[in-house]
Amino acid sequence: MAWKMLCDLIAQHQYTLAQRKQICLTKDHYGLVNTKRWEQELDYFCQSILLATLKQENLAAFWQPFHRRILRHIAHVTETILQQEQDRINQIPADTAPQKFRANMDPLDYERLCAHLLCKAGWRAQATPPGADQGLDIMAEQDSVRLVVQCKLYNRPVGNKAVQEIFTARQHRQAHYAAVVSNAGYTRSARELAHATGVHLFHHSQLSTLTILDLQPQQDTLWS
Repeated sequence: MAWKMLCDLIAQHQYTLAQRKQICLTKDHYGLVNTKRWEQELDYFCQSILLATLKQENLAAFWQPFHRRILRHIAHVTETILQQEQDRINQIPADTAPQKFRANMDPLDYERLCAHLLCKAGWRAQATPPGADQGLDIMAEQDSVRLVVQCKLYNRPVGNKAVQEIFTARQHRQAHYAAVVSNAGYTRSARELAHATGVHLFHHSQLSTLTILDLQPQQDTLWS
C-alpha cells in the first residue's frame, strides 16, 4: 500500500520533476554541472510530498526502507521523460523548419523559424518542447555562451509579461543572455523593464545576423 501510494505521487508529479531536474542540472558558465540544486529539489519533494503523505496516512515507518528505492524510481521516471522529449525533437527534420516569415503561420512554426534564423547566424539553436518552463521557446548556444529566447507572434505590441518570463528563465537555466523575439513591436513599459533586467528585444529579422557581440551591454538592442 505504501509503495503504491509513493509511486502514484511520483506519477502525479513526474513531468514537474523532469522539468525541475532539467533546470537544476543545467551547466553553469564554466560548463560544469552542480548536482546540489537537484539534490535539494529532490529532498524537498521527498519531504514535503512523499513523506508528508505517508505521515498523514500513518505510514511513515515505511519511508526509510523505501527511501533508496524511491530515489532510483524517480531517477528512472525523470530520465525516461527527458529522453522521450529529446527523441521527439530529434525526429523533426531540420529542413522542415519554415524558411521565411508568413503572416498566417502558427506560433510553433514561428518558434522554429526563429531557431532556424539563429542557426544561420552560427548558433546551435533548438526550439523547446511545448509547455517548457517560464515561456522558454528556444535554447541557443555559441562558443559556450547560452541564450534563452521567448518568441511572440503577435498582432499588437508585446508587453511586460514576456520580459518577466524570459528573465526568470535566464536565471533558472543559468544562461548568459535572454531575449524576446517578435514580429511586432514592444510597449514602452516592456522596453523599460527589458532595459532594467538586461533582456534584449528583437524583431525576428535581426536573428540571422545576431552575434555574441550584439548581446553584450554596449548599447540597448531594441526594435521599434
